[in-house]
Amino acid sequence: MRGSYQLICVVALIFLWGAPAESQESDDGPEALRVFLDCGRACDRDYLRREITFVDYVRDRRDAQVHVLVTTEGSGGGTQYTLDFIGLEEFEGNDVRYGYSESRTDTRDETRSGIAQVLRVGFLHFIIDTPLAYEIEIGTGNGGGQRRPIMAQPEDDRWNFWVFRINTNVRASGEASRKQRNFNGSASANRTTEQWKIRAEVDGSYRESITELSSGDFTNITRRYGVDGQVVKSLGEHWGASVRGGLSASTFLNQDQRLQVFPGIEFNVFPYSESSRRSLTVSYEVGVEAFDYEEETIFGKIEETLGSQEVEVTFDFEQPWGDSRIRARYNSFLNDLSKNSTSVSGNLSFRVVRGLSLNVNASTSLVRDQLHLAKEDLSDEEILLERRQLATDSRYSVSFGFSYTFGSIFNNVVNPRF
Repeated sequence: MRGSYQLICVVALIFLWGAPAESQESDDGPEALRVFLDCGRACDRDYLRREITFVDYVRDRRDAQVHVLVTTEGSGGGTQYTLDFIGLEEFEGNDVRYGYSESRTDTRDETRSGIAQVLRVGFLHFIIDTPLAYEIEIGTGNGGGQRRPIMAQPEDDRWNFWVFRINTNVRASGEASRKQRNFNGSASANRTTEQWKIRAEVDGSYRESITELSSGDFTNITRRYGVDGQVVKSLGEHWGASVRGGLSASTFLNQDQRLQVFPGIEFNVFPYSESSRRSLTVSYEVGVEAFDYEEETIFGKIEETLGSQEVEVTFDFEQPWGDSRIRARYNSFLNDLSKNSTSVSGNLSFRVVRGLSLNVNASTSLVRDQLHLAKEDLSDEEILLERRQLATDSRYSVSFGFSYTFGSIFNNVVNPRF
């Protein structure tokens, strides 16, 4: 009951905190073109928003002046992108279509750069007949003057940049000897500006299965819920500060309740403005965790409060030759540094020569911090159904592969038959 009451309170605070602010009209220059980018997984949204800054990106088509619909089709040598620029509001009926052909030998960076260039041309089609055309400077480099950003600012938005999302899912399935029910739900509130990033989320799941065995019916029930949030403050081009916290429970982890509070600091060797291409971040968090366990642990605890710390180093690199990410993480409890976990993971997509690409994904970890393991031995049924987490001192995974493409360099024909 205590966890449910706290959960309800946090949900209420999230939605009260995120109530929309009063709309404020801005008369400082013309408004940017409002664009709804409808591309699914066909484009890198973060990259495009960072590279193309003279338009406003909106979340709903009904708020846009231009709807950009990006579709893809396989062609002889790669992927054919079709970008339909659909005019809305005052631009209704003023539609235009452009295409972009990707070769199978192109890297992800080359593809997204090509799509960005087509988008720039398409946007100018609408901007050219508006007052905003006089605010756009076309050139090959960055000017030295300081100008007011054309993109919308928080004071221009009646929701003050807050975005809310609610998801729920109910599923039931069964057969002669097995029945299963699943319930999942979540709600989130997020706000992102240049200076602040705020997120809050509530999520939970309930799973029940009944399996007929020779010894009788076996019922397995697993429950999980979590409330977590984080506030991040930008401290220039290389530093950021954060406070995150959460309240959760999990039958799989033998946790009736887990409370966390962690302030932290992060340093990026490269400027954050270059994060679409490269970043090398080092973060450190230190805080307090309080546990209430469902069953007595292997250390004879039913509840405990501990200080803990986390160090994380992440390197991201994206260039025309390929992209990579390497992450190393270390966690430990402050009262006993021998209770810790260390993990390293990475992925690499590398174009060796034209047409030949190598892909590698790997991760490994040493686990010494499973304080939550239940003292009571698990039955064979509970182990097979993964009802509880099992003791381990290490985990690993690895995958690798390559692709080689050769033949015609042309990629103009689209044939969607069959």
